[in-house]
Amino acid sequence: MRQVKFVSIVPMVRNLSLFFAGCLLVFFAMFAEQFPNREAPYVPALTSRFYYDKSRLVIENLTNRWGNQELKTILKTELPVLALSDEKGSSGQPTGANLLKLGINLLAGVRLEDPLTYLKAEIPMMDVTPVTADSYDEIGVDEIAVKPAPTALSQMQPNIENKIKSETPMIALYNTHTSETFELTDGLAHLKGKTGGVTIVAKEIQKVIQEQYGIAVSYAATIHDMAFNKSYTESQKTVNLLLKENPQLEMLFDIHRDASLTREQSLTKINGQTVAKILIIVGTDARADHPKWRENLALARKIGSKLDSMYPGLSRGIAIKQGRYNQQYSSHALLVEIGSTKNTTDEAVASGRLFANAVVGVLNDMRE
Repeated sequence: MRQVKFVSIVPMVRNLSLFFAGCLLVFFAMFAEQFPNREAPYVPALTSRFYYDKSRLVIENLTNRWGNQELKTILKTELPVLALSDEKGSSGQPTGANLLKLGINLLAGVRLEDPLTYLKAEIPMMDVTPVTADSYDEIGVDEIAVKPAPTALSQMQPNIENKIKSETPMIALYNTHTSETFELTDGLAHLKGKTGGVTIVAKEIQKVIQEQYGIAVSYAATIHDMAFNKSYTESQKTVNLLLKENPQLEMLFDIHRDASLTREQSLTKINGQTVAKILIIVGTDARADHPKWRENLALARKIGSKLDSMYPGLSRGIAIKQGRYNQQYSSHALLVEIGSTKNTTDEAVASGRLFANAVVGVLNDMRE
């Protein structure tokens, strides 16, 4: 038998090395900056939207081809322990199978009736970024669906004539991303574990409406983003509590700041004062049930129109997005971005005062 010379395998090794090097290059090109680092407040691409859309697409394709029952049968064939999740004890008494299932749940750290926990056990990042239809994707520039009115020659109007007085809150404010702040003031985009500049803006809105117009405003100062990608899960509790404690609320605002603008895009001048621009975001039912979103959009249009008439150039318009952002719990809930990372806190606070005036103007219009 003829011997293979060592020299003859050198080209093969070289070609294989080039092949794997090319694969690695493609991998890093596709997934660069997709994984967490110590400085980033959240994981940009491994967002809830990524998992939600991908998993929904896979499940829909499988169920459309095979049907739900066939899919369950296949899963139970490959994972027989899943069958335990269907077994019920008679008269509520524990059976051997149920006890076995409970033991496996405790020892393995999964729930047999919830296959998603298997993936989370093997892919820890899924537990950091939960699969949800409510998370807010901050990547890229927001697409404006409703553009502001053309800038008029008139500028900032004096305070509106208010005919409403209320000692019970008609407006509520909170910050899902409590740590968001303004780089030109604090040097960072987030003050991790602390309250950032957006909380100062929210408090200024509360102060103006209460002290200047005599309308009570509830502000929830709870920090929701200790784990950034679970922010909306945490703020959901605040939203439900605010609605429960204040059934008479007519407006509910989640105050943020943007992260995708240049300084030039973030600024405008109102009556000679440099202030931050404002964007209103409305969630839809694109990912999950949200029958109230069009009512929220109607409120956004009213506020956007009032901003345009009172302070031309202040509003960036209205962005309609796929997530719900906890707006599904109310027919008068909006997410409001005041400024961006490229603003100062003072510029955003100044815009907050103008936003407060416009909101009171809309309240009066709604009463009339």
